[in-house]
Amino acid sequence: MENKKTIKGGEFLIKETSYEDIFIPEEFNEEQDMMAQTTSDFVEQQVLPKIDDLDNHDRDLLTKLVKDAGELGLLGVSVPEEYEGFGQNTVTSMRVVEEIGKSFCYSVAFSAHTGIGTLPILYYGTEEQKKKYLPKLASGEWIGSYALTEPDAGSDPNAGKSKAVLSDDGKYYTLNGVKMWITNGGIANLQIVYAKIEDDKNLSAFIVERAWEGITIGAEEEKMGIKGSSTVQIYYNDVKVPAENLLGDRNGGFKIALNILNLGRLKLGVATIGAAKGIITYAVQYATERKQFKTPIAQFGAIKYKLAEMAIRTFAGESLGYRISQNIDDAIDGYIADGMDKGKAALEGLRQFAIEASIAKVLGSEILDYVVDEGVQIYGGMVWDIRQKLLLKEHTEIRV
Repeated sequence: MENKKTIKGGEFLIKETSYEDIFIPEEFNEEQDMMAQTTSDFVEQQVLPKIDDLDNHDRDLLTKLVKDAGELGLLGVSVPEEYEGFGQNTVTSMRVVEEIGKSFCYSVAFSAHTGIGTLPILYYGTEEQKKKYLPKLASGEWIGSYALTEPDAGSDPNAGKSKAVLSDDGKYYTLNGVKMWITNGGIANLQIVYAKIEDDKNLSAFIVERAWEGITIGAEEEKMGIKGSSTVQIYYNDVKVPAENLLGDRNGGFKIALNILNLGRLKLGVATIGAAKGIITYAVQYATERKQFKTPIAQFGAIKYKLAEMAIRTFAGESLGYRISQNIDDAIDGYIADGMDKGKAALEGLRQFAIEASIAKVLGSEILDYVVDEGVQIYGGMVWDIRQKLLLKEHTEIRV
């Protein structure tokens, strides 16, 4: 592997890539496998047995499970050691994400916290902001959320109406507006809020603490799926945000939103693969136990085809997700070797592979959709049984 060539973002479209330059899951190291096993044990022993309670909007339980993950170090995998995290690379982070994907609705809360609720501060925060907030987020003492979407601004977030006005003495911003579909909004201590400063054309980002006066949390949304995650509207009425809590540059919020969501797309793609693997495991178990005509249905050609196709597609998604993850790590290492700051290197590595991250999200979602449907077909009239085990019909989309 010493002569491995670094692949650039989008290069797969125009250049043949040698198999020697492609990372495969068989190359996981011992530490990555240990992180995956720890996460798997947490999901199997602490989360899945409580899925029905989460589905019934038990927010105290959801809060506890997020904090429990923090005690195990799972929330701080990507956070540098100087901020009380593990400081691991993208591949290691994805190992955790894949196993968390098997927790279905809980994975949405977990991913919102570790991704869009934490990474904006890690990549764009000042040193003071990082020291103040990252240790709390990495440990689970605080839970993070991300407030971007508004009632009249979904796919076009820059059309949002939330506004922040700087005080005459320059010490604070007065924030007003409404955000909707906010994942973790009902349990989060911290919110990354996007709003336009006065008459600016572009968004700016702010670190907002839930305890501040003027913030009202709406009722939990009644959703068709992912009921175990908290999704609410949040109202801001003359909220005083200290000037030092402006995140990044003024007018730079849209850039923050796009760059952070790039990694979120890749994580979603890998999480769907974890969910698909969970479904395949139960489908195989059921197919070997269920008998028709005194024969396990796993012996029938139609069922064999379904299981094989489920595994093939999941394998393809897994290969894609980890190949991209290693490509990003290689790019980051290259930028650091050239003298770039670690934070900027991470952002540039993610930006470079934005196309691949989007592909992973789309492909992973389609794979999970297929695997879920085939799992239902294998279970047939007994589909309720698998629903009790892993909520087969859950979706894993994060709304922000």
